[in-house]
Amino acid sequence: MTVETRKTASGKKKYNARVFHKGRQVASLTFDRKKDAEAWHDEQVRKLRLGDWFDPRRGQVPLSDVADHWLESLGRLKQSSGREDARNWRRNIEPTFGKVPVGSITSSDVSRWVGGLAASGLKPTTVARKLATFRSLLDYAKEDRRVSTNVAKEVKAPTAGQAKREGQYLTVAEVDALVSECAVPTNDKGTPTGRLSPHGDPIPNPYADLVKVLALGGMRWGEVAGLQLRDRVYVPGRGLRLQRAVLANSDTGELYEETLKGHRARTVPLVDDIVPIIDRWCEGKGPDDWIFTAPRTGSGPLARPGGSPLHERNWKRSIGWSAALRKIGRNGFRVHDLRHTCASVWLGAGADPKVVQRILGHSSATMTMDLYGHLIDQNLWDAAAKVAYLSLTSKASRRHDRESKATADSKDGKEEKGA
Repeated sequence: MTVETRKTASGKKKYNARVFHKGRQVASLTFDRKKDAEAWHDEQVRKLRLGDWFDPRRGQVPLSDVADHWLESLGRLKQSSGREDARNWRRNIEPTFGKVPVGSITSSDVSRWVGGLAASGLKPTTVARKLATFRSLLDYAKEDRRVSTNVAKEVKAPTAGQAKREGQYLTVAEVDALVSECAVPTNDKGTPTGRLSPHGDPIPNPYADLVKVLALGGMRWGEVAGLQLRDRVYVPGRGLRLQRAVLANSDTGELYEETLKGHRARTVPLVDDIVPIIDRWCEGKGPDDWIFTAPRTGSGPLARPGGSPLHERNWKRSIGWSAALRKIGRNGFRVHDLRHTCASVWLGAGADPKVVQRILGHSSATMTMDLYGHLIDQNLWDAAAKVAYLSLTSKASRRHDRESKATADSKDGKEEKGA
């Protein structure tokens, strides 16, 4: 064992543990207590034998130095995820840990940091996402052999008061009402706010069509915005092949093209009500053009001869989304809730959960039922009524059999007496 004792100028004893590997010193550390030096030395030797050892000096660099390289690695992620991680680092992690040596950060340090975020009033889901960013950063530090363990993974995300928002959904009648309100948007006084004909009559807004497409097609907004004419399919039936999404940069609002969630392309069938809408929006466009285009053609990499893709914020403004929701009494309803509406309509119509799973793009039918199983609760009572009907039918049948048998027995008895 290589633990040397030395005295400081003040006469205090210090214990220097040195670790050797293949004839050369690879690490050393000084302790106030001999047993601490011996324990550290033995642990380093054990890790060397197992191949888990890393140079402790690599953990002495500030976390910000590691973060610089980690931020460069975020290019492998979706733009939205990478941008959120970078924002969480700048706003929440760097101010507290930026100058701290990465190897000296402990799980208790991270736990106190998480507690501080929660105490500042952030929602538990928001704090959990910021903790996930910290875990990702320390995972990178571990891969870079700066630390031996990811201490952030030892800290639990807050859950107190966390309640998952249950998606809202519309009935088919409410979908039609919302389409009507969006087609001819009006202010609170009932005055049309859209375009008028030369005779002063309101001109229906064609962008209201997307309400029905979203409500019956089950697509996310980005998936609808990313549709091109080449994505139409006709075999075995009319449908759309979803292969990309067009999203908005949360910082600048600029649109960019992204892969689908989970990187899984899928085909969705078109119900009869949607087919003429798609046909109408495809008229006069080429295979690479976007199906749903903005009123004015912009510039940039997403611009096409047939027009530029739609921006959700601009679309909502053009159809008077908020005012239309107030008119049908559904304040707070989100565009994403139209996806929930699709699930409720299809499941309520008796569609197999596996079918709905494929339409929505979930990884499994179990996930679909976990999210939307409550939407088919009515089926429980329908089934109960069917069971009750079968039970009553069975009882009536047995009663009829008994009565028929009794009648036959009575008739046989009379015949025997007559004989």
